[in-house]
Amino acid sequence: MTPTRAVGRGLRVTLGVALLAATFLPVQRLLDPALTGLAGIATRQVDEIAWSGAVWGTLIVVLLAVVLARWLPALDVVGIGEGVARRLARIDGRRFVALCAGSAFVLSLVSSLVVLRGLPSSVDEMVQLLHARILLSGGMALPLPDPAAAWIVQNSVITPSGWASIYPPFHTLVLALGLAVGTPWLVGPIMTGTGAGLVAASFDRLLPRRRALARVAALLCAVSPFLFFLGGSELSHTTAGALAALTLWTALRARDGAPWWAILTGLAVGAFVSTRPWTGMVVSTALLAAVWVPEARRRAGGARWLAIRAAATLAGGAPFAVLLLGWNRVLFGGPFVLGYSTAFGPAHGLGLHRDPWGNVYGLREAIAYTGADLSLLGVVLLESPLPALAVVGAGLVVANALDEGERVLVAWATAGVAANFVYWHHGIHMGPRFLFETGAAWVGLWVVGLFHLVRAPGGAFVHRAVGWVAALCLIAAPFLAVERGLAYRIPSGTAAVERLPDPPVRPALVFVHGSWSSRTAARLVAAGMRRDSVETALRRNAACRVDEYTRWRAAGAPPPAPPLELVPRPGPAPGLAFVELSPGNRVAVRPGAPADSICTWEAHSDRLGTLELEPLLWQAPPLPGRKLVVARDLGPKADARALISFPGYHPYVAVDGGPGRPPRVLEYREGMELLWGSSR
Repeated sequence: MTPTRAVGRGLRVTLGVALLAATFLPVQRLLDPALTGLAGIATRQVDEIAWSGAVWGTLIVVLLAVVLARWLPALDVVGIGEGVARRLARIDGRRFVALCAGSAFVLSLVSSLVVLRGLPSSVDEMVQLLHARILLSGGMALPLPDPAAAWIVQNSVITPSGWASIYPPFHTLVLALGLAVGTPWLVGPIMTGTGAGLVAASFDRLLPRRRALARVAALLCAVSPFLFFLGGSELSHTTAGALAALTLWTALRARDGAPWWAILTGLAVGAFVSTRPWTGMVVSTALLAAVWVPEARRRAGGARWLAIRAAATLAGGAPFAVLLLGWNRVLFGGPFVLGYSTAFGPAHGLGLHRDPWGNVYGLREAIAYTGADLSLLGVVLLESPLPALAVVGAGLVVANALDEGERVLVAWATAGVAANFVYWHHGIHMGPRFLFETGAAWVGLWVVGLFHLVRAPGGAFVHRAVGWVAALCLIAAPFLAVERGLAYRIPSGTAAVERLPDPPVRPALVFVHGSWSSRTAARLVAAGMRRDSVETALRRNAACRVDEYTRWRAAGAPPPAPPLELVPRPGPAPGLAFVELSPGNRVAVRPGAPADSICTWEAHSDRLGTLELEPLLWQAPPLPGRKLVVARDLGPKADARALISFPGYHPYVAVDGGPGRPPRVLEYREGMELLWGSSR
């Protein structure tokens, strides 16, 4: 064995063992709640369930596979699978691409309309949809009427030009197109279907000597529950996933054909980076290096061949570089300043450090969060009872060697993991969503792993058992996927709350009564406080104390002692207790501390329940010409200022309608009397 092959084998086995360890070791328990706060607690809870299911699922599947391989020796499961793969390989290439794209689109559409009910499922989507509406109106930011706090929501910043989201531009532009035709819920399915078609076309080129294997992998990508469930959302991951697939396809075309294909590669990379900057840079670099560098080494004049394609890529990406840098400069004050840091400060950046809320993200936490991501991905990728990444890991350990296409899949898959390893936020909404852009690579590696396991030394019985493992996983997957969809489904009561109220008279200004905490946060942001400090203030201090500080700050006077605790630390401060003002609406209190009349008034207004503004504001923002506008209810005095900003609009108040019921829309005077009373 040559030194190069020995190193390659060592790296491959190391990766395989790491994947097996992430799957079967409870790495999530490395997260100390005292150091990692609510993020660590949530990750531990979710991954503890996934890990337990993975261990028991593996034991059951392996035991059944061994029994079936022993009892049914004449049933050639591996042969049946190979026959299906050969039939897929005989399908015309264009028809197969259409089959994969159509399957992914339909399944994502079902996710969008049935599971998510056509609604955004996270604040990220709601805020980007709001910004998309602003773009459609012709502006990059929204000048806010008085009082600004009535329209300030999460994940946004107040720029010199007005309100803006914290996100990069490209996905927001895509959502604007969806809003322009009245179907923003189609964006995710279209992107997911497009990505699946590009993956199918790419896999044929990536694994030309294993066409049957490539076809199975592509079809499984199209029906991967992880990909189509999240693909029904309006998250930026859907656009980024399609652009990652486009990057791979155009890079393969540039490798096999004319260099001008690399201009399209540059366009794909530029759009990818303009959607998710860090992930886009890392994943795109890994893909281009894995596809082009081996080809350059084989060619005479390979350095020139590679330089031409690199230059074409840079030329293709230049327009998107201008877009991203210009967007940052106009909205956030500098071409290399991202909205995340503007809103949450420098602690929002990459690296091992404390996050904006004071939670520790050191090497131990990076290993634990990354391991938890991989463990959860193994469960949700194909919804197989035996985790998918266990098959990948075992296949990498037993493989004699990987061919060039398989190494591209490894580079693609691990690039996303490496990118997120140095980033403190690991999303677990609908699975490890920060790995969505590499989901197709992991599915491809699952098929590759099975291929190497079936062909590894071990005899006919072991090979039959491996075949039964694959068969049992694929048979169980649809049933587990249905169960997962039911768990993800937005309840009808939640959907009712997130639909716009329908006041009888228009134009109308509807005040939405949210929580005391959301009112305080909006006022602090409007007064110039950064969001990381706002979060720390609400978590580390009593609600009344923060409310008093907010009033002093709005008045421009220095607050009296004692000052607020604004040093970011995990969890709440010692000595605080939590009181529920209404279902799901808790505030911090310091037992024994007096509350002034304004605090009592604010708390009392929440007694009937609350509605948050984010799900509704993107549907009715304060844009010129809108016949229906929603605003945050800030109390009678501030609401009177908002009414002055909208002369001729009939005022209403939207209040919680009760569990599972749509909001009640009351006449303004009736609503104010009900919530706030005629006097303090």
